[in-house]
Amino acid sequence: MNSNNWSRRKFTKAVISAQALLASGVLTLPMACAESNKSEGDTPLDNSQEQTLKFAMDEIIPANDKMPSASKVGGVNYILKIVEEFPDLSPLFISLTAKIEGQSLQQAGSAFSKINSEKRIAVLITIEQTEPELFKVLKDFTYESYYTNDTVHELISYEPYPTGTTGPEMEPLDEKLLDRVKNTPSMFTKI
Repeated sequence: MNSNNWSRRKFTKAVISAQALLASGVLTLPMACAESNKSEGDTPLDNSQEQTLKFAMDEIIPANDKMPSASKVGGVNYILKIVEEFPDLSPLFISLTAKIEGQSLQQAGSAFSKINSEKRIAVLITIEQTEPELFKVLKDFTYESYYTNDTVHELISYEPYPTGTTGPEMEPLDEKLLDRVKNTPSMFTKI
């Protein structure tokens, strides 16, 4: 089957399946983020497709003076591990990178990785407008790879607490904070 000829139903099923697997815990973050022991060329995407993903992810979450870009914290590796674990998702990412490269050639006359940031953003905006479901896959997996990363957690001072744990220690409620609300007249009619 040509990877560019996905039906809407198959596309939606693949995206929902991936998101459900991640949400349910069947696909765990350590598994998705683990280092690959495979040799180069033994991955679901080729080097060119990985480069396209890298530059696209870095336009969605670029680096700044305080935070790394999406690819610097392993965004592409995160996607590769998911695709390795669930090969049925491979055509989805192959199609995504093909659309980005095709649009880049059409708009800028060059490969996505060879154009400047301003042109890459313009290409991604076009993809978002013309292929919103495909762009959503890129955006969602970029955010997911970034905000589930331990390095990012440390940088934003986030402490994850898995479901079923007691969570962080909460400070006791200061009742004085409610005084203003308690003293405000009712804004409804009693019946």
